[in-house]
Amino acid sequence: MNKGVSIILCTYNGKHLLSDTLQHIVNQKNKIPCELIFVDNASNDGTKKYADMWWKNHGSKNIIYRSFEQPVPGKSYAQNLGYEKANYEYLLVCDDDNWLSNTYVQTAYDVMESNKQIGALGGWCEAVFEEEEPNWFNIYAKYFAVAKQGKKSGDITDEKGCLYGAGMVLRKSHWLELQKAGFSHLLSCRKGNKLSSGGDTEYSYALRLLDYKIWYDERLYFKHYMPKARMNLNYLRKLRKALSHSNFILKSYKDVLQPKNRTYKEYLKSGRIYFFINGLKKIYILLMGSYEEKEQEKDYFRQLYYITIFHKKYKENKQHILQWVEKTKK
Repeated sequence: MNKGVSIILCTYNGKHLLSDTLQHIVNQKNKIPCELIFVDNASNDGTKKYADMWWKNHGSKNIIYRSFEQPVPGKSYAQNLGYEKANYEYLLVCDDDNWLSNTYVQTAYDVMESNKQIGALGGWCEAVFEEEEPNWFNIYAKYFAVAKQGKKSGDITDEKGCLYGAGMVLRKSHWLELQKAGFSHLLSCRKGNKLSSGGDTEYSYALRLLDYKIWYDERLYFKHYMPKARMNLNYLRKLRKALSHSNFILKSYKDVLQPKNRTYKEYLKSGRIYFFINGLKKIYILLMGSYEEKEQEKDYFRQLYYITIFHKKYKENKQHILQWVEKTKK
């Protein structure tokens, strides 16, 4: 595989965000081969045309630019197309609202080169607001992927165990290994304006099943732009609802990584006992509690609903994971 970094930038109708994001890519101070793979994910606002023209007028001669269209909605589909088209070993995921520090590409390359056991590498970010920062933001910043992902630089496999997708660095050779084994995303991430998430966490879990490490480096810093349309508690409520579904899907990975032998009947029995003891209290909080208390109880009832009603889907997902993991061992 060719040594270098392929920046994968996927977007849906992100034309209004691209100028600052692309400028920060142009500002990179790197001494290694680098390319930008731009993927328009079924946009209808002229995003690809805008990006192509912007790069023609303002792009860097040190970074090769190529753009593609993925007509199938879903960020994971767009990213897979970007990974497929990438010419270099290291794949750097840059969302359309990420402003990379000017040493991000070079540092990412150096860290990945230093340790072959690193499967996924992540950094940290700060929020930049279109308008005034909401007074509640710091409490819920983690839901917007604004947080440090480790206490210090190094291996976080046994601590956090996963990374958010923004700024994440992967190896194309690992992606090819997963594709050959039959890996496919159970979560497709965001589709258009529909909120969904977890594809980055899923990929982290998949790499852990191949015995690769999840790594954090505090030198990898970027800014995450926060448009005013997302800075309200109603959006946060929808985001947390989407995360509840993602966490149910990801439970299959967690139970493969740390095998649990409890049967479905045993789960239902313990669930009934727990609800018998705590159910009335939970319902009262759901009706009369604070915003945060209500959201926590909603998540409890959602998880109870998913694992009870969709237990068959959980088993199918778990079996799918076990099958492709087994193929990697042959």
